[in-house]
Amino acid sequence: MSEDMEAFQAALKFTLKWEGGAGHPADLAGNVYNGISQGSYDTYRRNQKLPLQDVTKISDAEVEKLYYDMFWLPCQANTMVLPLAVTHFDTAVNFNVKGSFEFLQEAIGGLTVDGNFGPRSQAALAQNNNLATAQRYCQGRMDYRYQRVKANPSQAVFLDGWLLRDQDLLNYINQLAGVTTPTPIPTPTPLPSINTAENQQLIAKVEQAMGLMQEVLTALKNRQ
Repeated sequence: MSEDMEAFQAALKFTLKWEGGAGHPADLAGNVYNGISQGSYDTYRRNQKLPLQDVTKISDAEVEKLYYDMFWLPCQANTMVLPLAVTHFDTAVNFNVKGSFEFLQEAIGGLTVDGNFGPRSQAALAQNNNLATAQRYCQGRMDYRYQRVKANPSQAVFLDGWLLRDQDLLNYINQLAGVTTPTPIPTPTPLPSINTAENQQLIAKVEQAMGLMQEVLTALKNRQ
């Protein structure tokens, strides 16, 4: 087995650990199986000149080939050291290829975060193709999870699972790099909690103001 395929298998092992089986009904990607959306599977089958079928019927061989052809190579994970390649590939699966480049640009730093991985980004990667970049990458994913739930509360059902996956990824790449002591990273700031007492006070003040306004309107009507 080539070095590239060994790296791919290490990455796929982690991803399928978290993507195995059918997707959650609330997943915005729709019908998903082994982390592969129906749309991605349709594209793969068309490229192979095969009739379309439900993604739940995908074979193990197809899963491997689809991930290699449509994610591993397009996201350029084959150009990266193992810890970064694993992190980048899993992100491409989780966020699509362009999204993975955005995370990578942010982790490298000093780049325009636009998902367009041109010569400047490639040169920056050459100088930052290492475990430290992969570790910052994992932190960036954790930070984003909170932002996503804040923007779309319906996705809160996934938050704990997302964070467990990101932490597991960090531990996995550290192990691949031979790091025996986990690298401490800042804990993402939790979403702000709702202070019930303060809310009740605000509601009471609004109701009081509305009552005064109603009295003024009534007084004005009686003058007419």
